[in-house]
Amino acid sequence: MYGRMFKFFVTTLTLLAANLLTTYISDILVSHKYDIKPLRFTLISMGVIILVFYPLFMKLEDLLNLISKKFIKAGHSIAGKYVGLVIMFLVGLVILMYFYAKMWYNIDILKLLFQGRFFKSF
Repeated sequence: MYGRMFKFFVTTLTLLAANLLTTYISDILVSHKYDIKPLRFTLISMGVIILVFYPLFMKLEDLLNLISKKFIKAGHSIAGKYVGLVIMFLVGLVILMYFYAKMWYNIDILKLLFQGRFFKSF
């Protein structure tokens, strides 16, 4: 049971982190689309995507998987096997939620927490 939960939590955090990073890079590319003629930009962007994302995906999965495993295993020493796993997974989700909310909506979750408006935002 623990092994399946561990694998699911690590995979979830890895997928969300990889998507966050690749979306951020894509947004940077797209922000320059009006500086260059459309077809030229399309070709340049396709080339950049291949040059950046291909090696990134090859290394990113292993790196993020390793980081996620170490992060979740840290919870084991803090709160025990199962409780630590769940706590660290939730902490990881909150961290990723912070960056997603910042990227998509320019919302600072920490600011909302300190102002007491976090739960009102749902």
